Amino acid sequence: MKKNNEEDGWRGFLELCRKAESPDALDALFGLFLTPQERVDLADRYLIVRELMSGERTQREIAEERNVSIAKITRGSNALKMIGKDLRRLLES
Repeated sequence: MKKNNEEDGWRGFLELCRKAESPDALDALFGLFLTPQERVDLADRYLIVRELMSGERTQREIAEERNVSIAKITRGSNALKMIGKDLRRLLES
């Protein structure tokens, strides 16, 4: 039962995000649901994925520039290896 509630909550949240009609509306929505630190963490993850997708720097260089552990970069790299082609296209666009 708990898993179903978690799934319902996640899907509900995604649907709410989809209804946000502008970046400002989405920003306000995330401001409500995420702590300032969670927003920083999410922004860092985005920047890590973007750097990994560009292929311009090594994982070690990304870790040094972002001031995070190499393990965090490696986890992101491994996650990118498992994504489907549709998500890859979205990330590349």
